[in-house]
Amino acid sequence: MDNEQWREFMDAAIGVPPGQVTVAAVRRRVVRRRVARAAEVTGVVVVVLAVLGATAAVRVFGTPSGPAAGRPAVPATVYVAFNPPHGKLSIFTIVPINPVTKKAGKPIHIRCSCDVAASPDGKTLYVAADNSIIPISTATNEPGRPIHIGNDRAGRIQIDPDGKTAYVTSLLTNGVTPINLTTRKPGQTIQVRSTGEIGFTPDGKTAYVLGFTEHSAIVTPINTVTNKPGKPVHVAAGDNEIAITPNGKTAYVAGGDVVTPINTATNTAGKPIQVPVRGANDMAITPNGKTLYIAISARPKGGVVIPISTATNTAGQPINVLSAEEIAITPDGKTAYVSSSEGPNHALTPISTATNTAGKPITSVGYPWIAITPDGKTLYAASGDKVTPVNTTTNKPGKPITTHYGTTWGLVITP
Repeated sequence: MDNEQWREFMDAAIGVPPGQVTVAAVRRRVVRRRVARAAEVTGVVVVVLAVLGATAAVRVFGTPSGPAAGRPAVPATVYVAFNPPHGKLSIFTIVPINPVTKKAGKPIHIRCSCDVAASPDGKTLYVAADNSIIPISTATNEPGRPIHIGNDRAGRIQIDPDGKTAYVTSLLTNGVTPINLTTRKPGQTIQVRSTGEIGFTPDGKTAYVLGFTEHSAIVTPINTVTNKPGKPVHVAAGDNEIAITPNGKTAYVAGGDVVTPINTATNTAGKPIQVPVRGANDMAITPNGKTLYIAISARPKGGVVIPISTATNTAGQPINVLSAEEIAITPDGKTAYVSSSEGPNHALTPISTATNTAGKPITSVGYPWIAITPDGKTLYAASGDKVTPVNTTTNKPGKPITTHYGTTWGLVITP
């Protein structure tokens, strides 16, 4: 790790509770999890990124599954972003890949931090770059003029469901800056007690910012009409994750060995749900909103996936897997795929959501950051300088697409 990468790592660790400054914890603050699990149209853009060799977790919260009404299907494009070589400055390379021909297009070189978000219409990527956000047109793959957010350093980017405003967290101060994506001008920074993940209710009326104090995690609701923060909700601290149900009624926050449901109508925490082990790595909710799945790597080895009924807020029987890093659920909700970092080849494990049983692990896909196309037919697993397509009908990996640009830096799907 060079000096620049170390500074990025330490910047990202700001706000992590004592004893939680791990690569896994940091990646959940820097990379916007990462994964848009089931995007809204048949054709998608996949952006693959990673964090200092750790799991990239970029999540689009509240993203509905299935095609959006009135939107035509467009050809899928895969974008792979790569960490610069050791000793180099933070000049990242983003490579577009045609998933039909499996050919890489012209690389995009850009200095960034390097969180990436995509507009809901899929026309623009927004990249965190020091104290700016850089738009990239997906039609031309050309970077546009940077949008400056002041003297702070951009952390996470999340775009509200209507695509009009991007919310950017600060790495050095406890602020969230709204950016008008029509005028491309930043608004007044919203001060909160701490910043980390951002999740939106599906109607876009409230953004929830996950942050930390010394002894607990806090969730700050922000009214996206007035951009005023509400009263923080305190929950258990730990490797915290947040996910919001498709109906927008409940936000779930994992921390330590509990999961706390938050009523979004009253912004009050409910009774914590006990889980058997600590250390949530990822969470995903089925498209019908009935089950929340939590990936937990149980050390020193192995992992479990905990299903939680959102109707009763009770945890089900743990599902044993090799380890549990990332979760992606097919748009039909029938299968949850869990990526693993255990073993020489690493693996993906398919889980039947009907029976909550694990299937045969899919090996030879490297250490995957994962995303599923909205038609549910293909899962993309990114590892190192390779992206491997996996047929979700046969669970067979295809030929890896190699780009030779370094190490992948995360994962996000755009419509």
